[in-house]
Amino acid sequence: MIRRHGETLLLVLLGIPSAAVGWQIARTWGLPTWLVAVLAAIVLGFIVAAVVRPRLKELAAAGAVFVLYALPIVGAIVRWRIVPSPTALIGDGAYQIQLARNLLMRGVDPYGFDYTGTGLERAPWGQPFPNPALHHLDYWPGTIVVPLPLQAAWQFVTGWWDERIWLLLAGAAVFVLVRHLLPGTAGRLATIAFFLIPGHSLLAVLGDNDLPMIALLLAAALTIGRRRFVLAAILIGLAIATKQTALIALPVMLAWGFANGITWRSLPRYAGLAALTVLALIAPFVLWNASAFIRDTVFYNVGSGSEAYPIQGIGLSSWLLQAGIIHGPRDAFPFLLIQLPLVIAVWIVAWRWLADHRLAGDAIIWMGLAFFVFLFTNRFAQPTYLLLGVELITAGLLGRLASARQAPAEFDLAAPAA
Repeated sequence: MIRRHGETLLLVLLGIPSAAVGWQIARTWGLPTWLVAVLAAIVLGFIVAAVVRPRLKELAAAGAVFVLYALPIVGAIVRWRIVPSPTALIGDGAYQIQLARNLLMRGVDPYGFDYTGTGLERAPWGQPFPNPALHHLDYWPGTIVVPLPLQAAWQFVTGWWDERIWLLLAGAAVFVLVRHLLPGTAGRLATIAFFLIPGHSLLAVLGDNDLPMIALLLAAALTIGRRRFVLAAILIGLAIATKQTALIALPVMLAWGFANGITWRSLPRYAGLAALTVLALIAPFVLWNASAFIRDTVFYNVGSGSEAYPIQGIGLSSWLLQAGIIHGPRDAFPFLLIQLPLVIAVWIVAWRWLADHRLAGDAIIWMGLAFFVFLFTNRFAQPTYLLLGVELITAGLLGRLASARQAPAEFDLAAPAA
């Protein structure tokens, strides 16, 4: 049933709520009803095509993802350019990243910079306290440096830039990588689940800045499966230098590497290459202004007091705050004492599991579990963080379920490259 009708069922189960979210976005933007009706008819056409013509399932899955996920992002980019508004129509994280890149191109250190007056204060912010991003750049240098040539070239030609252009490209990379990691039905199910989980399109419209890191980790998983360990080490280093949360997935990636031929003897070579990649991106900023870099990317996340990131979101920290166990949103609390035992347990089970199950879907599942467990118990559990884990877990589970009869194809990933 899953192999024959899985895409259709999933398109219906996830496409309808995603379309409902898109409808709300369209109403907020004041788009004409006829346009929304045309797009809904196109999605319905994709679903019908998948039922009537099984050979069109690939096109139907990709088309539905484009209409329900990518098209709203394109609309958000266009709308920000043509619709005057006192409030920036982009998430504060995505906007700060492109501002930081502009600062770097002007020779200004983006860490320790006061972003007040740059327009960041106009980004959507629904909290009762001032946006702490005005005084802290939390993102590691890879987020700023890796896409810098693209932003510079785009701005040179057009005179403007929108971070969601890069994030849309990262999303396309994730789509392609999942299809390569999980061939056939498994990949189609996984991509539908990843991109059409209700709420993902809404977060992506504002700017889902986790996608570049996810793309790099999935690319590393693919290259590990093909035993191209040097390239995998570089990709893992880029993922870590792009976003600190990639460190959570590192032990899972190591387990996947050992399952595909890495040995304790060869590990130091690849680990050193990954570390050098991280250092190549981080060291210049540490040398530039070490105190600003550490204050923005370390103390901001784990400290307390006025410089700490306030507790918010929908995770364990909010529950403890509401229960009165934590008295104030900026009070210190040893979250790591909760996070580390839980995520270490996930890492240990992942190592044991991946040693016996060399399916790419399993690696994706365990990455998602590690992310979810750690970020749910984090000081701040943003919806984007929780969605990150849920997306990977769901995509991996569906991919593994659908690839039960495709195990030989999955094992071919471990064959040496020609």
